[in-house]
Amino acid sequence: MKKRMRRWPATALAGLLGIALLGLLGGCGHRYDYTVHPPRVLYKTPSKEALHKLLERQLGKEYVWAEEGPDAFDCSGLTYYCYGSMNVKIPRVAREQAKVGRLVPADKLQYGDLLFFDTTARKTGQITHVGVYIGDGKFEHAANEKQGVKISSLSDPYYKSRLKLARRYLPDENTTLPGFTPLKPLVIASGDQTPARCKKCFQAPAKVTADHGNQYIQIGSFLGEPKHAWLAHVKATGYAYRTLYEDGMKKLLVGPFLSREDALRVLPTAQREFNPGAFLKKLETRK
Repeated sequence: MKKRMRRWPATALAGLLGIALLGLLGGCGHRYDYTVHPPRVLYKTPSKEALHKLLERQLGKEYVWAEEGPDAFDCSGLTYYCYGSMNVKIPRVAREQAKVGRLVPADKLQYGDLLFFDTTARKTGQITHVGVYIGDGKFEHAANEKQGVKISSLSDPYYKSRLKLARRYLPDENTTLPGFTPLKPLVIASGDQTPARCKKCFQAPAKVTADHGNQYIQIGSFLGEPKHAWLAHVKATGYAYRTLYEDGMKKLLVGPFLSREDALRVLPTAQREFNPGAFLKKLETRK
């Protein structure tokens, strides 16, 4: 004789599922919640100068899906936060942000324009990503969980082929903004080195050891501390840096490299990309 299964009323099942879901969310101790929080207005009047300050503060922060700051962002959360902080209300998600504002041709971009991309695998035409144009062919965006908020270039084939449209929300101004040159990845391509090994060479330990090398590239000297935006972008690109106090100044170094030859191969890139005066610097191994 077959045992009859007990049937639960639909309302009871819904209640049980609700309790289970609440328990799951509460028990995980999530750091973030996924309700939309409009940002506090920091600037009553929108301007490129205000946007510049806002963007610079976010570099290097985490990417977390459905977050709009102030500690972490997804792509549209970053744009929503920055514009909302300037008293400009825009939609929360990228596909809706792409429907408002003034349409701008790609050859007429100005600082602060929002760039919309199709990042689907087959380029289906959907708007799935957004960033903020910051001039010189570059844009700031919350890229992904691995890279966080960073600066990328429109000349990158990936983004160049996926740019769908641009929108303008800021009033036209003649404001001249301070320049910002992001540090780009330094790539060693030689011999039998694998990308994993190259990556390890850049992860500078607290103490320089022979297996990590002692060759660096000095990319700047500062009377005070290097700007947070510079350091955050170095970190966001995945490469290590270290600072060294010497001769009354703080020196910013990228590395270490396993050998002088490796550093020499990268030096022209460092000089071309962010400092024409960049040079090799050897640190003595500390016992």
